[in-house]
Parts: sequence; structure tokens; C-alpha cells
Amino acid sequence: MSEYNLCSALVHAKEGQLERVKKELEQQLGVEVHAVTDDGRLIVTVEDEQRKVVGDRIMGFYNIEGVLSASMIYQFSDDDLNEQELIELKPTEERMSA
Repeated sequence: MSEYNLCSALVHAKEGQLERVKKELEQQLGVEVHAVTDDGRLIVTVEDEQRKVVGDRIMGFYNIEGVLSASMIYQFSDDDLNEQELIELKPTEERMSA
């Protein structure tokens, strides 16, 4: 069973370094830039199978020259089977006695 983790982040780049920051973000595995504003803000998502990797990757944005801040806005994680799917997989007798 594998896990799915998705985070969105708001990254703020220094004036004049927006394109450089965007390019470096897009080169990272699992990172996608969805929007860029004129004042240097980037809306980014990070995906990976491990929560720690996603968190470390966002914290690593601070190592990119030109990044002023990086804030996680949203986090979602799930595994392949949700609770309802697990219930449906149980034998009928187990569900009846529960």
C-alpha cells in the first residue's frame, strides 16, 4: 500500500529573481508551479509518497537563491484504500457482527 501526499505552498521571490526561482522550483522532483504574480509570489504544489520528503522539499525552498519565504498553505495525504473501501472489502459476516 503506498501513500499519496500533496502540499501547496506560497513562495515569495526577491524582486528581479522571480524567473530564476521559478525555474529552480520547476526542476525539483514532484514540484509544480501553478501561478505567478507580478509582485513575485508563486503558487506551488509538491507531491511525493512520503510526508517527510514533501516537508523537507518545502523547507529546502529557502536554499534557493532569491527566495524570501515559503509557507505551506495546504496539506493532504491518503493511502491507496480509504476507510470506506476497507469496510467494503471485509467479509459480509464480519460487517454484520460489527
